[in-house]
Amino acid sequence: MTEQRAWKILIVDDDADSRASTSQWLRRHGYNPVTVADGESAIEMIEDGVAVIVTDLKMAETDGLSLLDVAKKKAPHAIVIVVSGVESVDAAVAALKAGADDFLPKPVNLNELTERIESSLRRRAMAEQIAELQSQLTRQRGLDNMIGTSASIRALFEKIRLVADTKSTVLITGESGTGKELVARSIHRLSRRAAKPLIAVNCAALPESLVESELFGHKKGAFTGATADRKGLFETADGGTLFVDEIGELDLSLQAKLLRALENRTVMPIGGSKEIDVDVRLVAATNRELLQQVQNKEFREDLYFRLKVVELTLPPLRERKDDIPLLIRHFIDQISTENERPVKDISTAALEAMKAYKWPGNVRELRNTLEGIIVLTLDEIIDEQHLPPHITGAESAQAIIQPGMTLAEIEREAIRRTLEHTSGHRTRAAELLGISVRTLQRKLKEFDLEP
Repeated sequence: MTEQRAWKILIVDDDADSRASTSQWLRRHGYNPVTVADGESAIEMIEDGVAVIVTDLKMAETDGLSLLDVAKKKAPHAIVIVVSGVESVDAAVAALKAGADDFLPKPVNLNELTERIESSLRRRAMAEQIAELQSQLTRQRGLDNMIGTSASIRALFEKIRLVADTKSTVLITGESGTGKELVARSIHRLSRRAAKPLIAVNCAALPESLVESELFGHKKGAFTGATADRKGLFETADGGTLFVDEIGELDLSLQAKLLRALENRTVMPIGGSKEIDVDVRLVAATNRELLQQVQNKEFREDLYFRLKVVELTLPPLRERKDDIPLLIRHFIDQISTENERPVKDISTAALEAMKAYKWPGNVRELRNTLEGIIVLTLDEIIDEQHLPPHITGAESAQAIIQPGMTLAEIEREAIRRTLEHTSGHRTRAAELLGISVRTLQRKLKEFDLEP
């Protein structure tokens, strides 16, 4: 049941027994039903306070279609559910085309009526949330598809707007899948550099031997395979923004070179003899604890403090559960449209299960999960039966952890099952496990899990 249960439901039916039974049923379920026997009386009672109108289609004088027309003008936010006998199916279709929200045949199944009312109210609430959010984002000049209305996300939006139009280096921290690249893109889009390029590089996705060449470029003949001069990403991003993701994976020797580039605003290509001036704003991101890496001598302290002039921390999805329904609604609309699927909504039970889940892969995992569900179903409503067992609780931690298992065995089994869940997709598996692809590859060798 949706949170606000005392909505006013206007029941319009010329059958006294039907009016009475429907009214009693809805009242027992926490609604505030009001009954009338004809369309004329209903028109007099229609007002903005009416949330739902349940109307018979065939009535003397003012019928359901006429009532629907008036309702759309006097109470445009009201949900209209038309009920009709089988002989009036064609007219019911006409009512739906005229703007009715739903249709039920007579005799009405009261359980189904309650479900239809719930579903319609939930869709309306989510639509209003999305409309409000879109309005907010328009006023805020757009934040690159970042969705949320929770206090932590609103605070993040405000910080993005404040830092965007400055020259300061930004360090974005947060777990994998929280949307660090979206933050970087928003910062660039809202800055004076928006007309210049935003170049992104993921240090964890590149072999160590290529990172230096990728960042700083190289000269022809600098190493085997360097058959021509090549610009580095610093040069490519000149005048714009360079987004360096997973910066905690950067080798110590390259950290020194990166620090020099930031301090001097120059880069030296591999094999070059002359420094090149660059005007680049650096935005870095990591899912690691960089301060802990500094203490472990794995990350340069001077570079750490040079990067975190401004630090933006993204909250994990489990700490912003109020945003989950809005994100789900957004992704359902987006994925269904992209894949031409009929999914329009999610049941209350399925929504609660998804809100209760911890989402270790955060927003990215939520979207990927919904995409997997939507492309494999022809139903209009996502229900519990469509959810993966690890979300519904059908497969508990007890199925993985057994008494006497060592920590290494538990880790091996978690990696094995995650790879099964992602069909062997290593990047997605690493995101769900909260580790880098490079670390996952090392673990696969360590635990003899290589295919």
